[in-house]
Amino acid sequence: MTERNPFPWWRSLLRTIAWIGLGALVGIGLGLLVGWVVWPLEYSEADPSILEIGYQRDYTLMIASAYSLDRDLELARARLRSLDLDEPNKWLLTVTVDHILEGENEIVSQHLVDLASVLGLYSPVMDPYYPQPGTEVGG
Repeated sequence: MTERNPFPWWRSLLRTIAWIGLGALVGIGLGLLVGWVVWPLEYSEADPSILEIGYQRDYTLMIASAYSLDRDLELARARLRSLDLDEPNKWLLTVTVDHILEGENEIVSQHLVDLASVLGLYSPVMDPYYPQPGTEVGG
């Protein structure tokens, strides 16, 4: 009488697949833990010129808001130049007019108009944002 193998071949195959699957899950879990918790990627000193157009627009809004706080025109110009655009002033005017026409945040619109006007830029849609006599500029 021949002795029968208590574990058919398919059981050892399933066991091998289970160990490979468990190893893959543990590896993925450790990879995510290391990548997101232990050593996450941190960007610093990134070049704004590589931003997508929508993010460049957001960056321009931040430049105007920062200018409204520190009134540092040279820094604002340098930040606009960092976008590496052919015509930074035309870009600022376009963003300002678009922002106003879209009816977005009026405070940011005021900041954009303040910066644009200091740079000598003008559009009729900016008129409501110019300071009225007896009011302070840059709020």
